[in-house]
Amino acid sequence: MKPRYLEILEELDIKIPDDLLELAFTHRSFDEVNNNERLEFLGDAVVGLVVAESLFKIEPPLSEGEMSKYKAKLVSRRYLADIALKLDIKEQMRVGGGEDLDRGRERYTILGNALEALVGAIFIGEGFDKARMFLERIFSIGSSIEEDYKSKLQENVQALFKETPVYRVIGEEGPMHARKFIAEVIVKGRSLGTGSGFSKKEAEQYAAKEALGKLHNFEKEG
Repeated sequence: MKPRYLEILEELDIKIPDDLLELAFTHRSFDEVNNNERLEFLGDAVVGLVVAESLFKIEPPLSEGEMSKYKAKLVSRRYLADIALKLDIKEQMRVGGGEDLDRGRERYTILGNALEALVGAIFIGEGFDKARMFLERIFSIGSSIEEDYKSKLQENVQALFKETPVYRVIGEEGPMHARKFIAEVIVKGRSLGTGSGFSKKEAEQYAAKEALGKLHNFEKEG
């Protein structure tokens, strides 16, 4: 069975030489000279730029303070390590005997660095646009920020109307490698908000955010 990261690379038509991929997954404990540290340094910059750009484009605009807070979470080693685990990167890692015996493959610093090294390898092999496409596929920025609009909307709607919002996907757009979903949220039988994102969950978050902004007037309308 193919690792998930490789499936995504193939879906996005990203071709990375085997030796470069191997280097991206080589920890210093395995090879002190030929390891992923330089690729990780490069990938760190690419990840930071793509995350910052995505946060900048969120509507309504986030403040500079909010952008800084969310960016710090999204580029943290622990957050990146969680994504690396979902992409099956742990099984690809080459770590030295000591680290391996000490469960080094599961350390969030090693996994997070390996994911950034993979991004660095994509940047070197295919350029920034393909690296951005890969990151947009594996990140769900809107659903990852600390502000959980769906939970907030549910609390408000339950308090006001004693029912829960209903979400549904109403469309899809864009090419397969950058598919975006469009979702709407229904409150008391009416569409109260729509949103789009690279996952259904992200689209629902944006729909909930729009609905929260309209909820006060909706309540007065009765």
